[in-house]
Parts: sequence; structure tokens; C-alpha cells
Amino acid sequence: MNWDDFKLIDAAARHRSLSGAAKALDISQPQLSRRLKYFEDRVGARLFDRTPTGLKPTEAGLRLIPLAAEMRQKADAASRVLPDLPGTSLKVVRVAVDEVRARVLTDRFMDLMSMLEGVELEIISSHQNVNHQQRGIELQIRTCLPETDTLIARKVGVLTYGVYAARTYVDNHPEALSADGYQACDWLGFAPDELWYPTHVRWMEERGIGRPGMRTNTMTTLMNMTASGAGLALLPTFMASTHPGLVSVAGPVPELACQDNIIVHRDVLREPAVRKAIDAIARLYKDMAPILSGEPASSAAIAAE
Repeated sequence: MNWDDFKLIDAAARHRSLSGAAKALDISQPQLSRRLKYFEDRVGARLFDRTPTGLKPTEAGLRLIPLAAEMRQKADAASRVLPDLPGTSLKVVRVAVDEVRARVLTDRFMDLMSMLEGVELEIISSHQNVNHQQRGIELQIRTCLPETDTLIARKVGVLTYGVYAARTYVDNHPEALSADGYQACDWLGFAPDELWYPTHVRWMEERGIGRPGMRTNTMTTLMNMTASGAGLALLPTFMASTHPGLVSVAGPVPELACQDNIIVHRDVLREPAVRKAIDAIARLYKDMAPILSGEPASSAAIAAE
């Protein structure tokens, strides 16, 4: 049973004639008569008596006609709403990022906004995987791939990391210039309970580097600690290379390069604003690819000085 069947009943009840109902539905009278009879045979009850003065609802018909009329009214209400739906579609897109990815988006924020005409963007700070089912966040940029098929991941770019230090630290610790001397250097890193970079820990362990003596839970603080001359640290090349207080000791380190992905729920992907935001972010990553890969370093590398 479908809406088309109920349209026959509703039209027949309102016009009380096969010809009037057929004209209202823009079909021929014989076609309407056949379809109505077929429906009556299917439900096992006669809905209308054909009389000289027109169609007269039977008792069975009187039970079904109000339901058909209600369905028509709801369908009419839906048709009135449809033209306004584009104006009520999503216009604000919220993107969850850690501070490193936030820096990617904000370094060229004007370029990003120029690609998002008509779409408002909210950058939400988050180091945890967000719950896309709750729809509080539309997008998230992260390295880890989703573990459920309800989420889609789009690759957007690669971030690289290198070993950085303050010039004063390198001048006082020449062993920092050689990987063989890393064990003798002071290292800075992340607090164990705030471990967002497991590959960094493995890299340090493989080189016999002990637990960092000074730790933090944000990359910005780690950069500032490094710039103070406290030791060596693994930092994003695109951020550290432009920091006036840092110089490159080694890098980019190939083992630490990571693929960034935009994570989105399949249902939300149908929103035009979300697709536009994804395309804009992907374009931004593409335009910034040389910088994110660590190619142009504004700070002179130690080896070149």
C-alpha cells in the first residue's frame, strides 16, 4: 500500500465521481476505475458504491477516507516547506582540531575564508576523537583513521617533524649536531598522560633517548620551552622553521611524517556547506604542501651555517 493508492481514494471521495477524480489526478477515467477496483480487490472491501448520482462511500470507505485526507494534507504541507529547505540547510561547519592543525588552518585563514563564501567556520580545540554520532562537530582533522564505516576519511596532506633547538643550546652542546650525541642531550616532550604522538616516543626509544626531563601537554608550550634553550624537541617543521628562536638540528625526519585526514559522518557529508568546507580545507593543505613538508625553512639549518 502506498500514497498513490490513497490519492485515488481521496480524489474519489472529494469529487464523488470517477470523471472528476480522474481529471484531478490527470489520468483517464478508465485507468482510475481499474486502479480503484484493483485496490478494492486487494484490501477485500468495496470502498465506493457506483450510483446514478455519483460515488457513495461504503462503511469501509468511510473508515479509510479520513486517513487518505490526512495524508494529502501532510503531503501538501511538505510541498509548501520544500522551497524553503535550501535556506535552512547547514551554514555553520564546526571543525575539531588540535593546536597543530589549528595552526595549519589559521596561518592562511583569509585564503580559507575566501573559499567558504556563505559558510561560517568554527574551529574547535580538541585533542580527543570526537563523537560524530552526536553531531556536535561536523569535521575533525586527525592522523588516525576512523574505525567505523559510518565515518569517511579524506586524505588532505602530510605534516613533517624535525629535531629543533635554540641556537644557544646548540652552541653549548655540540653533541646535538650528531644523532650519536642525542643520548647526551637534554630532551623536552609531552607528559605521559597526554601522549598524542606515539611515533615520537618510539623514535626516541629506538635511539636510546631517555624520558624527557621537562614535559608539557601542548605543542605551543613545547616550542617555547625549546626556544628558551632548555634542550632538543621534535616539532612540526612548518611551525618551528618560522620560529625566530629555533634552529633545525635534523629533519624533516621521514619516520615522523604523518598523513592528515578529514573525518566526517556519511550523513553530514550530504550537507552542501560541509562538502564546501572539506574542499576548501583540502585545497588549503594542497597549497601549503611545500611548507608542511618542511621544504622551505626560514631558519637556517645548522649544517648550512
